[in-house]
Amino acid sequence: MTGYSTQLDPSDGALLSHVLSMLDIAVFERDTSSGAFRLRGLAPEWWPIRGEDDPSTVLDLEPWSPFLREYLARDHSVRNAEQRTIEKSGPWTEPDRQGGTMTLEATVLSLESKTVLLIERLGAGFEQMRAIVQRARDQVLAEGVAVKAHHKTETRLSNQLEASERTKDDALALLQHLGLAAIVLDEQERITFVSDHGLTILGILSEEVVGREWEEVLPLEKQDRVALRSILQTPSPGLIAGPFCIKNPHPVWIELGIHRDPRHGGRRIIVVNDRTELHVLRRELNEQSSFQDLVGKSPAMLRVYQLVRDVASVDATVLIEGETGTGKELIARAIHSVSGRRDKPFIAANCAGLTDSILTSQLFGHKRGAFTGAVSDQQGLFEAAEGGTLFLDEIGDIPPPVQTALLRVLQEKEITRLGEARPRKVNVRVVAATHHNLSEDVVRGSFRADLLYRIRVARIQLPPLRERREDIPLLAHSFLRTICASAGKPVDRLNPETLHRLMSYVWPGNVRELRSAIEFAVISCKGTELGPDHLPPEIVGASTVSSPSPWVPLQGLDEKARFLAALSDAKGNRTEAAKRLGVSRATFYRRLVELDIQFH
Repeated sequence: MTGYSTQLDPSDGALLSHVLSMLDIAVFERDTSSGAFRLRGLAPEWWPIRGEDDPSTVLDLEPWSPFLREYLARDHSVRNAEQRTIEKSGPWTEPDRQGGTMTLEATVLSLESKTVLLIERLGAGFEQMRAIVQRARDQVLAEGVAVKAHHKTETRLSNQLEASERTKDDALALLQHLGLAAIVLDEQERITFVSDHGLTILGILSEEVVGREWEEVLPLEKQDRVALRSILQTPSPGLIAGPFCIKNPHPVWIELGIHRDPRHGGRRIIVVNDRTELHVLRRELNEQSSFQDLVGKSPAMLRVYQLVRDVASVDATVLIEGETGTGKELIARAIHSVSGRRDKPFIAANCAGLTDSILTSQLFGHKRGAFTGAVSDQQGLFEAAEGGTLFLDEIGDIPPPVQTALLRVLQEKEITRLGEARPRKVNVRVVAATHHNLSEDVVRGSFRADLLYRIRVARIQLPPLRERREDIPLLAHSFLRTICASAGKPVDRLNPETLHRLMSYVWPGNVRELRSAIEFAVISCKGTELGPDHLPPEIVGASTVSSPSPWVPLQGLDEKARFLAALSDAKGNRTEAAKRLGVSRATFYRRLVELDIQFH
């Protein structure tokens, strides 16, 4: 095997000194005759022992660092320098010059007859990075590139050591040995060197890059190239660029640490940091936060979650359909939270039970004096949601004149305040929701067909709770934890019989009714376990799962007949009749007036 030499010509020695100075590392070489360590190159500014920046200086380890003395005494690579090894001490602390402490880490490189000791000061980011990325163990040099300390890494570093024996450039070989993903640019911003790890991250071949401009080689998007070009032209000594996304062939997220060559201000040394794992963790955390209020693992809900992700990736109008209490607003908020509009407002408006003028003013705003009580100009919800999402709940209850105005907004992307003639451009995504069968409303003439086609570009159908009973235990326990925490009650479990009653009930009010039932039971409970007697009477009295009346109206009955039938079944209780029809109380009372129903 060819021997490794540490001899440098003057230019190589200067380059090595400056590179090591940039990397903020103290480097010592073991004298083979005396066994002592001598300083090589310039001592970093943080080096605590003054006056020891001469290459002939011997490092006296015993009084300065008992830890380092003990580590070197038991380190196999120091005792047997004939083997090619890399050993790390792990972090330890020593006093600094200001009377505080600093965290250090030593690396011993045994290169046949030579033993090199690298001492690195770990920066303030060390503890933070160790907490975020627990698997990252080794902190290497000033750029903080993590090297996994296992057998594969040691093998790769050993291969890099062997390759460096043929490069005859100790400074660049050192970058290879330490596993740094590094790129060196000359004054014309042409690539003169890329480390092996850099080639791997960037997905390029060495013979394809040397001598070419970085813009021709780095697989960056156009806007990222513009940003990097601007940073490279900045005279600051050290900058961080990114994160940038490249494809290799899968997306890889990188950050670039950019440093000036101390010998030549026009040259740059770029350290590439792979941040893909951190990016993925952040994205998963954001997605989990966005779905944290949605509970359920049934196949029906898993399909809903996937639909939410699908429609969030586009900017089309969405219609969410489902019975009252199925969680339509939660789905709308989840769509907004994972969409590109997540950092802009989410505004919710309930369109049920409002007159034409009030709803028009609420949605589009009004000018001072437009009507009695309009004492000032007022923006509407469309303007308030600029750049974000406007959720229109109960869109099936919008009066026809407002439907016409809403259709124009969706077509022209502009609104006109009440009392004004000047249109205003708006950039808002509309997510609508309804418990109606809008297709039937179109047939009856109560809803515009062209508006339906506009709002139903994408659609999500929410299943009623009776069709996903396997989610009831999850929902019940989730509500129990939330309600008990809010009320300060010690209830922590459900009696099996209680859970059986919950599973057997038909839930005409869906998830909203389930939460209300759990809250009722928590208030009634005096102990730590919810029993069946704590549940509302309508649930306690339910014996078996029955086939509930469907939300879609019975065939052969007109709307007035259905309302009368619901009132009859509910023995005149209008709240219960509204539940049976799957409509809100406000809508139920409004339709009673419109249909001229008087039930006693």
